[in-house]
Amino acid sequence: MPHARFTDPETSHEAARSVTNITPLKEEILQRLMTPMTDRDLYAILFTSSRLIVTESGVRSRRSELVQAGLVRDTGERVKLATGRRAIVWGTQIV
Repeated sequence: MPHARFTDPETSHEAARSVTNITPLKEEILQRLMTPMTDRDLYAILFTSSRLIVTESGVRSRRSELVQAGLVRDTGERVKLATGRRAIVWGTQIV
């Protein structure tokens, strides 16, 4: 289950308590997005460090579901990828 740090505001604790039925991959994505990053960075970290089997599209889909659930947000920041394209930096709503 998602959790908030002891020092987080009460709204973060309420949001964490409201989350139910979350998969291990979504839980790991929420934890990783405590530090905002792009989907590409998120996938790279999960691919190299997770005990779960992940695909780039699967990570994007699970992150999108967390956005729809109101747990992850577009930080408004954009970074330029090696391809020259810009990417959204995602962060958790539970901070």
